[in-house]
Amino acid sequence: MARRDTPDARQANHQAAENIEAILKLEKEAEQELSAFHRLSHAFGGFVGTIYFAVLQCVAVLAWIGANTGFFGNAPFDPYPFPLLATLLALEAVLLTSFVLIRQNTMDRRSERRNHLDLQINLLAEKEATSILNVVREIAEHLKVDVAPDPEREALSKDTPVEDIARDLRAKEEEQS
Repeated sequence: MARRDTPDARQANHQAAENIEAILKLEKEAEQELSAFHRLSHAFGGFVGTIYFAVLQCVAVLAWIGANTGFFGNAPFDPYPFPLLATLLALEAVLLTSFVLIRQNTMDRRSERRNHLDLQINLLAEKEATSILNVVREIAEHLKVDVAPDPEREALSKDTPVEDIARDLRAKEEEQS
């Protein structure tokens, strides 16, 4: 059993780190390709989802109510039931929803790219595994090793018909809907 600090393990960890860095670099480049408005809306949409924004929002509303109930000793500019505050909060809700949806759409596109990359890697790994099974079978034949017939192994050593699987999956999804 290989230990984690062996040269092979260190090489594998190094390769994994390089792969992660490459993916992060591609994502950062994609982020930089966005317009300044999109980057700003992403930053704002990200801030809106924090506890800091919730606290800031509560403090602002309480200050508004305090200022309009005479708590600070001033004349109210938006007396109870605070119609101006309600209007501003409704406008804020619409804008915040838009910022969050813009950010979510970008995250969805990033997720789709990652899923596509995962699919490509999985297809490549499946092709490599099929090739390895075929090489092992050929080695066994060459060395005249008697291997018991196994229908599952035979099926796995053939190329996977990806298009057929995709069509079958789509048909089953349509049946269920």
